[in-house]
Amino acid sequence: MDTRQVDFDVRRNSEGKEGLETLSALKLDAQRSQKKGLPFIMASVILWGMILAIQFLPGRVERLNLYTFICSCYLMPLAYLFSRFLGINIFAKTTNSICKLGFLCTMNQMLYIFIVMWAFSEKPEAMVMIYAMVFGAHLLPYGWVYDSKMYMVVSVLDTLGALLLTIYFGNKIAILFIICMQLLLCIRLIREVREVEGRT
Repeated sequence: MDTRQVDFDVRRNSEGKEGLETLSALKLDAQRSQKKGLPFIMASVILWGMILAIQFLPGRVERLNLYTFICSCYLMPLAYLFSRFLGINIFAKTTNSICKLGFLCTMNQMLYIFIVMWAFSEKPEAMVMIYAMVFGAHLLPYGWVYDSKMYMVVSVLDTLGALLLTIYFGNKIAILFIICMQLLLCIRLIREVREVEGRT
């Protein structure tokens, strides 16, 4: 065998290994500095609690949907407050590309809001269900970003649960299910964050 080919293979394998180690280090740093996205999940529990409360208000569905949209404005302020409570700053400048990717995944949900806006005017009775499905689906990439299978599980369950529970039992039960899943995700993430912080 050509020694040059052997040298190339060895160098390529070495560089590949170093690349994976660098990626793992970046992900670990992101998990520590962002607490695996816990501030946003904690904020979502409050947000969906507000949306559930809205469902008990009197009035036309269009008005209740408008209140639901207003609730979404509180996501970032609540996430920031929870991040300060946890001793981190979700808006801190960073050179870590994984942190930037995590924030980008959060902002990506804003583009899906246009689907919810369409439902607001064309299918108002289904708007909350679609909003919940969009919310659930956007959690999926965090399973990779934060090395958490629970994100993937909750993403799938939130999305399917929002669809099926709304169809068969209505908005209130579907929203209550979303809240319960987010609480479970919070508990799991707290444990995972402790494990990450316990690593040397």
